[in-house]
Amino acid sequence: MVFFFSSILHFLQTSRITRSDEDKDGSWDAWGAWSDCSRTCGGGASYSLRRCLNGRNCEGRNIRYKTCSSNDCPSDVGDFRAQQCSAYNDVKYQGHFYEWVPVYNDPTAPCALKCQALGKNLIVELAPKVLDGTRCNIESLDMCISGICQVCLWCKSNCDLCCQRLCCICTGNLHF
Repeated sequence: MVFFFSSILHFLQTSRITRSDEDKDGSWDAWGAWSDCSRTCGGGASYSLRRCLNGRNCEGRNIRYKTCSSNDCPSDVGDFRAQQCSAYNDVKYQGHFYEWVPVYNDPTAPCALKCQALGKNLIVELAPKVLDGTRCNIESLDMCISGICQVCLWCKSNCDLCCQRLCCICTGNLHF
């Protein structure tokens, strides 16, 4: 009888360990292709995804980012945050149409789209997140990715292909 219970106990312990190992034994598939850049100029972000295989708990992240489209925008393009605010000019807010201009440098929510009605003392959060690649603050090169302000790294002065005014590392791209 003791042998029987000891066999059952061994089976349960082995099963539990095996199941636990299965839960954390996921391995990653290869990284997918990079997405289109969030901007065509002025510095944006691109992402790549990977899938967790053979389990539910892979170690690490399933998404990575890099900077892209670092070429200067034409002067008539305007500020990226301003473009996002002006997209709401044709949308009624509390029954009225407004011309929206960006509110910059909000330390509490640098990646929220806060805009002010032109000529009014009305500031509104029109979206909880700005588009990926939007600068966190007007004087900073840090950029918003998925609603979170990501700190950009500066290139070393001896790097060949890096543009000093945009965030990158010496491989040419910043990966978050």
